[in-house]
Amino acid sequence: MNRKNLHLVTGILTGIVFISALLDSDAGTLFGSIWLFRGAFLLISVASLLSYFKIKKSEKDVQ
Repeated sequence: MNRKNLHLVTGILTGIVFISALLDSDAGTLFGSIWLFRGAFLLISVASLLSYFKIKKSEKDVQ
């Protein structure tokens, strides 16, 4: 699996985890705050998807 696809899969999976954490009504805690957990997965998801689109754009510009 190349790096572009890895970023896409990581972004989608962490996005799903983030959404499921938002919908979880009985959320546990991580280091005292569930928002730390949610924020981390949101940050990972956004960073991975931005990396994917950046790589995709650079491949498109080369062609």
